[in-house]
Amino acid sequence: MLKILSDLWQRARYGRALREAEALIAQELYESLAPEEATQLQTLLKDFPELAEERESLRRTVAMVQLPEEELPWDLRVRIRAKLDAEEAVRRPSRARAYVLAASILVVFTVGLYSLFMLSGENGTTTMPQASEIAPKGETSLAQFQQQACELVAQGETERASELLERAIDTHPGDAQHAEALLTLADIEYAYLQRYDRAYDVYKRLEQEHRDVFNRNWYHDKRVRLLSAALPDGFAPLRELEAAGHSENPMIGYENILVEYPDTPWADEAMSQMGRMLARANDLDITNTVRVLEQVRDMCAHPVARDRVDLELGNYYCDSLDDLERARNHYIQAAESRHMGVAARAREALARLD
Repeated sequence: MLKILSDLWQRARYGRALREAEALIAQELYESLAPEEATQLQTLLKDFPELAEERESLRRTVAMVQLPEEELPWDLRVRIRAKLDAEEAVRRPSRARAYVLAASILVVFTVGLYSLFMLSGENGTTTMPQASEIAPKGETSLAQFQQQACELVAQGETERASELLERAIDTHPGDAQHAEALLTLADIEYAYLQRYDRAYDVYKRLEQEHRDVFNRNWYHDKRVRLLSAALPDGFAPLRELEAAGHSENPMIGYENILVEYPDTPWADEAMSQMGRMLARANDLDITNTVRVLEQVRDMCAHPVARDRVDLELGNYYCDSLDDLERARNHYIQAAESRHMGVAARAREALARLD
């Protein structure tokens, strides 16, 4: 019971941190943060390394799609900044009221966070607290069904949990927790039942009915991209990725995916998982991308896997660090790969450098 509550608290902390960090990370890409905002962001990144990894990913993406600065013959930035500064004084009291309102509705979202957290744990037979013990007053019908589904998952009745929650979602389309319930159902199908076709359908439904929730959730967006890429192969690569993560030696399993599917999104995911494992094992800073990737490369025994990591190192040196000479060295290594897809991408990168 104490472990469940402790885990729920950690999940709630991460949920709050994610919401705070998303806005700050997006803002800093286009303008300087205020000193207090910069301090807040650094604290969040230190406490939650996963956010730092997402921040680096966004920076690399933005660096690749810079727009010309001279598209307009006049500069609107001064007037825009003046307008924003004028509105800031009005916005502060409203923001304070919004924080009070957010605190008042946090109880409702706790159930959703609870659902997501419990579905990331082990599929054991631990007895969960009854709904009457932890359910807040005034919770929605779907919040109650989410809690019941989590209890069933914890008891090993995962298919029954899926059926219960799916029926509830269909019969409560206007419920305030409808989007959260869809996320919970997708999590059950993806992480517990490995019914990837059903998980894909649930995520597409979320995208159609709750696009705002879908667009702001990085973690689930990554899942959708993996599902979409694996769809033509009947989701077989995702099953291999899942099996690798639960094998006795995940590093070997992930390396095998790099060798078999080096030019695919699930190869990117395998490389990312290898980096996280090595960072935890060796107490590395996960945001030190070069060091982590070098460690991953050193751990790989197969030449194709090492070539794929060289390609990734070349991309990082080129796109994020603007170190073209080091990028070239890694691209040259990858261009000699026996895998035609990896070699072709490396040669294309070398041509762009020239």
